[in-house]
Amino acid sequence: MSSLISNTELTLQLEELLPSCNDLTIISAFMTQPATRWLGQLTSNNKPKVQLVGRFTPIDFAKGASDLNALRDCINNGYQVKALINLHAKIYQIDHDTIFNGSANLTGKGLALVNNGNLESCSRVNACEQSKAFINKIVESATELSINTLDKMQAFLEQLDYADETELPAIWPEEILPQTSELFVSDFPLGKPGVILDEYQLNPSLPFAQIEYAKDDFTLASTLFKQTKAYRWLKTKVTENQSERDLGFGQISRLLHDALADDPAPYRQEIKDLHAHLYSYLKLYASDEIEVYMPGRRSEVLRVL
Repeated sequence: MSSLISNTELTLQLEELLPSCNDLTIISAFMTQPATRWLGQLTSNNKPKVQLVGRFTPIDFAKGASDLNALRDCINNGYQVKALINLHAKIYQIDHDTIFNGSANLTGKGLALVNNGNLESCSRVNACEQSKAFINKIVESATELSINTLDKMQAFLEQLDYADETELPAIWPEEILPQTSELFVSDFPLGKPGVILDEYQLNPSLPFAQIEYAKDDFTLASTLFKQTKAYRWLKTKVTENQSERDLGFGQISRLLHDALADDPAPYRQEIKDLHAHLYSYLKLYASDEIEVYMPGRRSEVLRVL
């Protein structure tokens, strides 16, 4: 049985375990230098294999939630550093045996390494096969960063005006950081158009959070929608099957169920809800590209225009 511990206790336990570990995976939405330097000191002698996965959006760096110099240090230390734009998890896995899971980011405040640190909590558990597979799936789904990528990110950020935070981009241009090809629930609308959910406020980098925050500018919102992985996936599927017949709601739901990479897989009702929300956005922002119609009394059918 696991019990809750504070981030102060987490830090103490990590300081005990890391100097002798062989493999370390840290999944943390945010990372800053006080924590990455602390990590570097703990692993300087044993030189374990280290994998770091963070969210690392332009907004995160602009607001100081993450630090490009921290990532430079990590790559120079030989760590593998990867980005996953919809990430919000905080997981520390040591030697594939021990897992700490909670709210503490790999930051000075998250691990209480600096004054006025956050009050966080987490639990320590023995790693089961399902947990290890879940962590591995996150790592595999993320995009690896290099020093060259960080240089491009820094150049891009230096061109931005941070005066209006609402206009800060939530994703990187494709030439800097291409989106992963896998589809996740978070790539789809979690609610109907016009509704800003708690999940969107918690993670404004989610694609449909961006659309909702841009809804007063229809042209921008439409452009953002057509750039989403969800819409591009849908358009591809409709185009691929158009020579045979137009795809109905049930067929799209089955295709979506097979395409989602989430582990565990979402329930079918959740998939139908995602599907229905996506159609609502489609009618609002992309009716010039895909038609939604109802032949007779059948369910809604899609056709590329």
